[in-house]
Amino acid sequence: MDDTMSSYSFSHQFYQRWTCAPDPVRASIIQELTDITTLLQHDTPFETFVFSTHDLDAHLDDLYENHEAEQAIAKAIADKQAQQQAAAEKQRLEEEQRLEKERLEKEKEKEKEKQATAEDAKRKEEEKLKEAEAVQKEQQQNEQLDTNKDNDAGETEKLRTASSAEESQGAVMSDTTKADIDDKATHESNHAADDNNIKTVIDKAVSDAAIHLSLKDTKIGATQPELVRELEMHIDDYLSEQMMQISENLKSWLRAELAQHLTEPDKAISNDNEKNIAKKNIH
Repeated sequence: MDDTMSSYSFSHQFYQRWTCAPDPVRASIIQELTDITTLLQHDTPFETFVFSTHDLDAHLDDLYENHEAEQAIAKAIADKQAQQQAAAEKQRLEEEQRLEKERLEKEKEKEKEKQATAEDAKRKEEEKLKEAEAVQKEQQQNEQLDTNKDNDAGETEKLRTASSAEESQGAVMSDTTKADIDDKATHESNHAADDNNIKTVIDKAVSDAAIHLSLKDTKIGATQPELVRELEMHIDDYLSEQMMQISENLKSWLRAELAQHLTEPDKAISNDNEKNIAKKNIH
């Protein structure tokens, strides 16, 4: 029996199945082999010997069933844990996405608030500039009003001073002014006389130009066309004579008028010199 056991060898499949067998199954098989070895001993009574496992096959089946049940439970637990882990991972991702979304929204809100603050600051700055421009414009207007008042006061003072000076010089200048007035009156009288002269010349020319039609030399038997022709010739001769007389009268008046005007500038210069001398004497 020892020779037979020593020459026995296990196949590869046996090792694979043995290593894959559950621990309780391998322990029961080892215990069964141990019992057989003990039974084969010469000092072991055969009649009273009892195996540790009454029915090895049934016991192994129970062990396999228990192992499969344990495996199923372990698998279920593992699946549940995997599901829980997957759910937790999904929840984690969703939470991260939610937080990221909230972060982006907060950044957008901050950007909007920053933009609104910048726009508000810009608006306030523009309002300040407008207010400053309004204040500056009002100050310029007030300064302009003050300047205008000062100028008006200065002009009023100048006018008062000039008026006082004119009043003080009035007495001194009265004689010179009176002389100027007399000269002006004389000049106007001369012009009036000249106007009367030219009027007289023109009136005389018009009066002399009156046509006196006389038909005493006209033949009584003359026809109407001959009468008209004779009257026209008479009118032409008369008008030619009168126009020559008017022309001579106007030329004479023009020569006299020019001679008078040419002598007036010298008289005006003399009067100006007298005025300047009077002013120097005053000062």
